This record gives sequence, structure tokens and C-alpha cells, in this order.
Amino acid sequence: MRVLIATWNVPGHLRPLVPLGWALRALGHDVVVVSSPDMVDTVLGAGLPALAAGPHFDSFTALRDESARRAWKPETEVLSTDPAIAAEQEKQRLMIGFGLAAAAAKAQAADAVAFAERWRPDLVVFEPTGIVGPLIGTLLGVPTVRHLWSIDFTARIGEFEHDIVGELAQPFGVTRIGVNGTHTLDPAPARLQIADDRGRDPIRFIPYNGPTVLDPWLWQPPRRPRVAITWGTSKSALGFDHMVLAPRVVAALAHHDVEVAVAVTDDQRELFDEVPDNVVHLGPVPLDALVSTCSVLVGGGGAGTVLTSLVNGVPQLVISHMPDESIHGQRVQESGSGLHLPGADVTDSEIDTAVRRLLGTEFRTAANELRADMRARPTPFEVVERLERLVAEHALAPQSSGQGRRT
Repeated sequence: MRVLIATWNVPGHLRPLVPLGWALRALGHDVVVVSSPDMVDTVLGAGLPALAAGPHFDSFTALRDESARRAWKPETEVLSTDPAIAAEQEKQRLMIGFGLAAAAAKAQAADAVAFAERWRPDLVVFEPTGIVGPLIGTLLGVPTVRHLWSIDFTARIGEFEHDIVGELAQPFGVTRIGVNGTHTLDPAPARLQIADDRGRDPIRFIPYNGPTVLDPWLWQPPRRPRVAITWGTSKSALGFDHMVLAPRVVAALAHHDVEVAVAVTDDQRELFDEVPDNVVHLGPVPLDALVSTCSVLVGGGGAGTVLTSLVNGVPQLVISHMPDESIHGQRVQESGSGLHLPGADVTDSEIDTAVRRLLGTEFRTAANELRADMRARPTPFEVVERLERLVAEHALAPQSSGQGRRT
């Protein structure tokens, strides 16, 4: 079968889909990843075929500009106690990110749809902001599979789909595209996932950090408990370096009897004024390889960081700023596998106390239970078998005229 994978041009949104792309190709299926032109190198670096659709669209600049226009500061956002007002606030927040994801999809749409109409995919797989994916699935009448990053905090966009995709869909003669797809793949352990009535099919989380080289120090067992610290890449790209608290965490742990390994980008290294003696690494490093050697992880609560810690059975401290990070942090703490501290007013003493607790045995059992849940989930190869059945069943089902493209 032919499978089109769609993603927003944000590298961290593609990475969770890469192992499924590998499995599809290894089992003999054709795969193409569609995104904006600046994503081509990232896709090729993952060993997958790329389609550059549309003109260049600078999503990070657009996000920075839109946040400034709305004077949106996540660290000061307070939801109303009135449920109706709080729901509207959440909608407006989601509209910032998903509105720009739809704008990126609009830039891709003409080229992506033209390619799909010629190539005729049997299936579309997309991450929640890869909105050109469900557009193509709707126009061609093929199944669309939404591949989550982690917790399903994005599903609510289905309630106000037209507000997000109206301008994208209108030129193609459709009013709805099904932004949540016809099926959903879920890599999050059950105890972490939101409890609701949405149907989600499990898939094993396979960490992918991009092309990497393992440095020799990673081969050797640590002489003392090792603490990993990472803050991802998105905050720096969005101009939110003040939210990258890795230097403060390093300073707070300077007198602990631990090894500190800091996974940051080359640009983020400039945020560190002093490096204590117990820091064994400061710079880029494949997170999965690092976390597998660690006793604790401290991070900002990004989806990949949270799941990488859990799949390795490592307790974690989430220090959150962004709304999705706060959700991750709350769920991690509720699961018993870690602790959560809001980043806006966190103190060094709180960081110190939290890490001391996590280095004990209090959270290890829950972290191992979540790891067992994740490792028991179907591998990407097993999921491909389910997708093959989905496509076969769709081909055999009576086809209505549906909302196919109107010319």
C-alpha cells in the first residue's frame, strides 16, 4: 500500500512518526512524508522519502509574531474559575498554535493535494498538527490515522474545526476535513493518558532523536547516580530562552553527590555562566541513550522528553511553563512516576528537594510500571499489520460519494 505521512514543519512533531515510517517501508510499503520545504533535510535524515510542498513557511517566526500580537505569556496565563470562560480561554490558546499549523498546511495544500491525486495513497498518517493530512484523506476518501505525540490534549480542536481549517478547506469545496482523523494511534501509557470515551489504538513508543553518534562516555556505567537535564529546542526557537531553566537546575544540583549530564543545543550552551565540577557533559546528546544511564531526569515537560523518561523507567521532575508541559507534569505526578513544579515561580530549594526525593525509591515502582505498560504495547510492525487490515476493510466497504473534491 501507499502511505502519505503529513507533518507540520516542526522537527519534534515528525520524530514520533519516524519508527512507524521505518516499519512501513521495511514491510514493503511505499511511504512519502509531506511537509514544508525546510523539513526536507529532517525527513531525509530520518531515512524517509520527502515531498517539499508549497513555498517556504517560517512557522517559528509566525508563532513568535502571533504570540506577541496577542500579548500571550504562558507563564502568566490564569484560567477562569467559570467553566464557560475557561473553555473559551483554552479555545483561544489552542487557536494560536493550530491556527498557524493550518496556515502552514494552506501553504502546502496545492502541491500536496496535486501530488496525492496523482500518487493515490491508500492511507494518510498525520500528527495532530499535520493538518494537510486529513484534508488529503477527505478529498481522496481514504482512512486518516492521527498519531499522537503523547497525551491527547489536542482532540478538543474537533469542536471548533471550522474556525481552524475554514480557509484551508474552502478552496477545495469542502467544509470539514476531520481534524482528528478516522483512527488514532496512542503511544502514552494508560495511567498517563486522559480518561475519556475516545477510541485510541495503542502503539509502542520508540524514541527517535535524529541521526546520532554515541560518545564514549555514554558506554561507561556512571560512578555515581546520574541526573539528566534537558529543555528541548522549541523554547529557544520561539524566543523563550528565559524559560530554559537548565542552568538553574545545574546550579541547584552543584553540591549533590551525583553526575549531571546536560542535553542542550549548541546555542543553549551560551546560557550557562558557570559549570560545576559534577557536570560530566554539557551539549548535544541523544536523549534516549543518555536517559537509559540515568537515575532521574529533569526537564521542561515536552512530549518526547516525558515519554523517553517513562519508557526507560526513570522518575522525572517536570518544571513546566507552556500549557502542554503543565498537562504532562500534572499527569506524571498523578501517575506516581515523578513530580511537577510550575516554572514561573519555582525556587532553587524546591528543585533541590524534588531531586532528592526522586533519587530515592519512592517513585521507582510507578516509573517501572509505566515502562512495562509502554513496552507491552504493539510494536510499529504489529501496528502496520492493523493498518493493512484497515485499508483492506475500507476497500471492501461500500463507498458513498462522500465529500470528495469538487471541481
